[in-house]
Amino acid sequence: MKQEMEIYFNKLLKEWEGFNGTLPMTQWIEGAEDFIFEGEKDEDDYICWKPLKKDVRSNFEEIEKKLNVHLHPDIKAYFNCYWFLELAGNYNGYDLVLNPVIPGIELKDFKHETELYKKAHNDQLFNIPIGIEANGLLLVVDNESGEVKLEDYERNSFEIISESLSKLIENL
Repeated sequence: MKQEMEIYFNKLLKEWEGFNGTLPMTQWIEGAEDFIFEGEKDEDDYICWKPLKKDVRSNFEEIEKKLNVHLHPDIKAYFNCYWFLELAGNYNGYDLVLNPVIPGIELKDFKHETELYKKAHNDQLFNIPIGIEANGLLLVVDNESGEVKLEDYERNSFEIISESLSKLIENL
């Protein structure tokens, strides 16, 4: 997973540099630790950021205990490779936005979103939310197989789009 993310982020940085000569930019995020940002906010509260390899490992024991689930290793790897504020792209015709891993926020948001997902799915976590698709479908990881799927909650249907999260990121 780390290698696929490194390749993705190198492409992202190159695209932004070619686009407007800067690092990627985002609106200031309250609660995020400052080390992810580069420079100062502009007048519209936008600031540059740079993906950084994580040198600390997030511990999922408390979350797994609270949610009564053992998370798929790909989920843990995803949250333990890099700090980043955006991971998005086109994959097989789908415009996908994966959840960011924001220092100071990442596990709080993940836990909250996963709790809401569990409540909406009869207290079950067969899948773990990891992002969204442009048309409002949820991007989820099968918590047993690691396959990545698009979930249409209204139709109660799933479409497998990748055999793994790392394969998906590799091909974004």
